[in-house]
Amino acid sequence: MAGYGGGAGAGGRFENRLKATWRAGGAALNLWSTIPSAWTAELLATTGYDAITIDMQHGLADYATTVAMLQAIGGRASVLIRLPWNDPALIMRVLDAGAAGVICPLVNSRAEAEALVAACRYPPAGFRSFGPVRAGLGDPLGYVGAGAETAAVIAMIETAEGLERVDEIAAAPGLDGLYVGPADLSLSLGLADVGNFANPALRAALERVLAAAARHGVVPGCHATTPADAALLIGMGFRLTSPASDSALLQAGALAALAVTRESAP
Repeated sequence: MAGYGGGAGAGGRFENRLKATWRAGGAALNLWSTIPSAWTAELLATTGYDAITIDMQHGLADYATTVAMLQAIGGRASVLIRLPWNDPALIMRVLDAGAAGVICPLVNSRAEAEALVAACRYPPAGFRSFGPVRAGLGDPLGYVGAGAETAAVIAMIETAEGLERVDEIAAAPGLDGLYVGPADLSLSLGLADVGNFANPALRAALERVLAAAARHGVVPGCHATTPADAALLIGMGFRLTSPASDSALLQAGALAALAVTRESAP
């Protein structure tokens, strides 16, 4: 079975390849997954994305389906889980199932960021309970000693309050990254053109997040919905972004095939 965070590699069985990419200064391309299907997850894992995020907040996968998707992806991509909430019970379960890390929505204070980190770490660094049922399969003590501390802990900045407190959030010990949700952040800031990266107010917010990440040594990330936006964000300095989602790709492909066939048929 694949090891924690993407399988065995130069750093050992429990190496987190996503974090290794960041340590090397690289940017990671992430595919967003909202379809609750092990087959879809397995298919997309063969495409070469650095990571796949299973969206348990707005996507359709429950815990059992998420486990099946983790098994299907195996070591071909690092798997992140976008949590529905800053819930320690679910955080521990998805990490025990073998997720390489978590993305937590609506983090608005350092206290909330610290609680997120603590749920991801075993004592004395946190309060995570022992039981890596899949993550440590075959070597649970090795997982606790090596792999558990490599779980990527990422806080979403997607409200005006979170943006105002982004420095204190980024300063939370043990936090690995910030991930901007541009749609929710736009709504919270009262911007009419939701998620428009050409909007000066949103661009200023993104620069503020980048600056805070640089000051505190955490990885800056931002959601995108198109390859062009993802390229723009990487050019700005973001090192985790999502150029596409499985649902959007499926719908766009179906529409394109339909249109071409209708135009070409006699």
